[in-house]
Amino acid sequence: MRERVSLFIYENGRVLFFNRLKEGRNYHVAIGGGVEVGETVVEAAHREAKEETNYDIVLGAQLWLRELPNDHREYAYLVTQFSGELTLGGPELARQTPTNRHIFQWIPLAQLPELKLFPGSIGSVQMGRLREALSCK
Repeated sequence: MRERVSLFIYENGRVLFFNRLKEGRNYHVAIGGGVEVGETVVEAAHREAKEETNYDIVLGAQLWLRELPNDHREYAYLVTQFSGELTLGGPELARQTPTNRHIFQWIPLAQLPELKLFPGSIGSVQMGRLREALSCK
């Protein structure tokens, strides 16, 4: 089973995502990625945040752990404390081509359920957990 960490980096009522334009498809992906062999989920969260955004993060509340189609397990975390200059890096930068793009996009919280999100959409349960975590911060 492929384990993935998804980071919901939140600021001013918006969450940071990648808008992916890949081979004619257009969808969104949470900041994050696969947990590597020998790595904990927390270590993966910090590594992925740094590689993809150049942000140093303080990992907040775990929002959910869910099983998704195609043999994926998603660990989702809220991030409200981060520092650094938002800059694309890591494998995402190396794979960037005219037909394979990673574009940072801050999405208003209310629009999250409408996103075409991979590997799994944000339903009412996930929105409830996200809103609850934000009200406790």
